Amino acid sequence: MKKLLLSSGLLRLATVLVLGLLSSCTQNLFVTKQPLPPAAALSVGADYQYRLRKDDKVTISVFDHEELSVGSIYGHYPVSENEGKWELVDAFGNLNVPKVGNYHVEGLTIAEAEAQLEKVLSKWIVNPQLVIKVLNLETTVLGEVNAPGKQRLEKERNTLVEVLGKAGDFGVYADKRHVKVMRQDAKGLLATEVNLTKMTGFERDNLVILPGDVVYVPSKNGKQFDRKSPTILGISSIISTFFIVFRFLQ
Repeated sequence: MKKLLLSSGLLRLATVLVLGLLSSCTQNLFVTKQPLPPAAALSVGADYQYRLRKDDKVTISVFDHEELSVGSIYGHYPVSENEGKWELVDAFGNLNVPKVGNYHVEGLTIAEAEAQLEKVLSKWIVNPQLVIKVLNLETTVLGEVNAPGKQRLEKERNTLVEVLGKAGDFGVYADKRHVKVMRQDAKGLLATEVNLTKMTGFERDNLVILPGDVVYVPSKNGKQFDRKSPTILGISSIISTFFIVFRFLQ
């Protein structure tokens, strides 16, 4: 009788352990119970251009005038953000330009800022050629991709698929049906969820990713189960061995 009770208790314990492992679900980030708005909520027009913001790290290149340049692209070596050869758009939206001083650039496109500064510099230089480059144009890619992390945006328009491609493509456990894109602007946090397994609406859903956006690829529900399969198989093997020995000893 005691042996029967012992075996029954162990069976119940083993069952609870296995069910616990099976029922554990994947812990994804940015989970919401409310449905997110469609991708159109984050779409930008064909005429989208980046506008300068506070805390932007900017290089200023004036052709043939190294003394007026900061991190000039006309130099012998390429300029990177880590080298510190840049000016910061300050808390007031101003950029410290050599010979000009503080000049308000916040809200201007790069082309607009270049044109305005060329006009100012034309007081001292004949036909100045000025190039502004923003060094900190980045997005963040998280989740089930092969190379997550910060990613520099080299172009004016970078699509969702291009960004995911630069992140090393999807990982094995990627849930391609629920790819999230999140954007913070003056109105607050905007977010949408895109299903990349369907061709229907692909052009609409392949969003232009802006600097500061976060792209998140969640995991499939089976990820944790697959990872715990060796443990489950091990427990099952122990249980099977126990009952074989137990029946043999009866």
